[in-house]
Amino acid sequence: MRRWLFLLGFGGLFLWLAGCQGTAVPPTSTPSPPPPTEITVTQTPSLPILDPDEIALGETVYAANCANCHGTSLEGEADWKIQNDDQSFRSPPHDDTGHTWHHPDDQLIEATRLGGARFEGLNIGGTSNMPAFGEILTDVEITAVLTYIKSNWPDDIRAIQWQMSVQSQE
Repeated sequence: MRRWLFLLGFGGLFLWLAGCQGTAVPPTSTPSPPPPTEITVTQTPSLPILDPDEIALGETVYAANCANCHGTSLEGEADWKIQNDDQSFRSPPHDDTGHTWHHPDDQLIEATRLGGARFEGLNIGGTSNMPAFGEILTDVEITAVLTYIKSNWPDDIRAIQWQMSVQSQE
């Protein structure tokens, strides 16, 4: 009889353990993150090849209209980061040491068209003496000057500026 009770008790324990198998407490761990949301990746179009004829035109227009202030080698005015006594900004360089490449094409073209007038009514901490070239130069000439300037930048700088230009159009 004892043997019977023993087997019955052992069998009950076995059945009880088997029944608990599916309710085991999971180990403490960080819960799985939710599945990622769908992300659209846009790829910047390839860096455009600069047209040699446009570069030549831009160099000519730059020499006649821009070099007096921005330097014959795109070097800008000395101490260009320091404002003049009248609080006007000095002419920045257009080579890779300046900030021209920090702006997309549409902003650079607009800055050339409007000159310092683009800052009127804005509190930017100073003024600009840059003349407006919108009625002096054609759009083709302004774009050619920008192409000439870009032709002097290293490819990595051109790529950054190109990406900004593409994104500003989206």
